[in-house]
Amino acid sequence: MNKRNNHITLPYLGYGLRLRTEYLETILRDQPELDCIEVISENYLGADESMLRQLDALRARYPLMLHGLSLSIGSPWPLDQSYLEELKKLTDRVEPTWISDHLCWKGADDEQGQLLPLPYTEETLEHVVSRIDQVQSFLGRQILLENVPLDQEDHQAIPEAEFIREVAELSDSLVLIDVGNLLTSSLNQGFSASDYINQLPRERVQQVHLPDISFQPATDDACEAPPHIIDPIWQLHTEMLDRFGRITTIIEREDTIPTLSGMLCDIRKVRKAVDRHLEED
Repeated sequence: MNKRNNHITLPYLGYGLRLRTEYLETILRDQPELDCIEVISENYLGADESMLRQLDALRARYPLMLHGLSLSIGSPWPLDQSYLEELKKLTDRVEPTWISDHLCWKGADDEQGQLLPLPYTEETLEHVVSRIDQVQSFLGRQILLENVPLDQEDHQAIPEAEFIREVAELSDSLVLIDVGNLLTSSLNQGFSASDYINQLPRERVQQVHLPDISFQPATDDACEAPPHIIDPIWQLHTEMLDRFGRITTIIEREDTIPTLSGMLCDIRKVRKAVDRHLEED
């Protein structure tokens, strides 16, 4: 298989959050300071006109990214053409800055939405690249694919960072790194997260998901990042900043549903902490 080296021109979008229904009315009304918003694609596939108009209004104010859960790019079954048609319809309506999903597969009867890691083999590589080609050709654009966490039992013939790099370069797709998933995989698999980051293709890492960070000690200003953050997620993020520079970053909170004001506060803290780190370098 021949590698492709097309020039990547997608923009840097700054810092944003994943849209929750609890946030939508306030965001549309108050238009808070946000650089971008990530929208779960499945929440709007087949949506009625009133929901789509809300998305139109959001798109008029902020750059949007669509993030999917159902592509199942590594599945042994044929691609879900009806899903792709609905996704393309939504994409044509919303015109997101980009589309992402996960480098994984889902079981045929998986009703829980579990995203299963792939076996990283040469056979899987060829299979996934072919399917990405089909998806990108149908959608008429590149897609980003996100790493999913590996368990201790997931013995891989090809190291994950190498597999991700090969997938991206052979299919001319892009990369979304979930820093929390990377930390989990490195602990479960016993590999160096730093070496992993250094193996990722610099020109193809387009976006980061940044999960909960412990900003300690607290300061008088609740939205002011402390001068020194002792947190493994943050340490990995700074290594990514050192290698890739500023990357479009979506702040995630999976275990709780924080208030919009809390999310906006976290975004300000992360932005300040990133600025401070890059200035120190």
